[in-house]
Amino acid sequence: MTGAIAVITLSLAPAACGSDDDSASGDVDQAGAYTAIVEWQAGEQEPVENEDGTVELPVIYVAAADGETIDVGVQASVAEATVEVADVRFADDSSEAFDDGVDGAPVIDDGSLLLVGAMPEPEPTIEVEVLRYVAAETSTAFTLLISADDAPTSTAVGNATVTSATSN
Repeated sequence: MTGAIAVITLSLAPAACGSDDDSASGDVDQAGAYTAIVEWQAGEQEPVENEDGTVELPVIYVAAADGETIDVGVQASVAEATVEVADVRFADDSSEAFDDGVDGAPVIDDGSLLLVGAMPEPEPTIEVEVLRYVAAETSTAFTLLISADDAPTSTAVGNATVTSATSN
């Protein structure tokens, strides 16, 4: 496998704070959009139980559909905002998310891979194309409508929510 996977820890999060005021202005910025997308997927994904019966956080790989690296500040903000919701792993190369050693090449750790389309300029409501993989040959395309929330937030990322998910 080639490429790199960045697992962002909370120790990197302070470097990302305060660089984007769009979330405070009522617009959905990149970090808010990616956070909403991860939270949406975490709600869609089946829980994985350990042998002792405890439930693991869902593993969600995120990559830009155009193959570009998602800004490290955005990655850190999303990791901080979703630390209790999902085990988020950012991938530069989507092939890193698949377990080639298993029949059908599922996403590693019973996870999912989200290939996120072009991110529009910040607006109160944005539309984003997402391709969700559970295995290398098993994907579903979605159009997500993401809206800024009016409620104040305690995270560095503004409140945004996927308000509509249409399977394409």
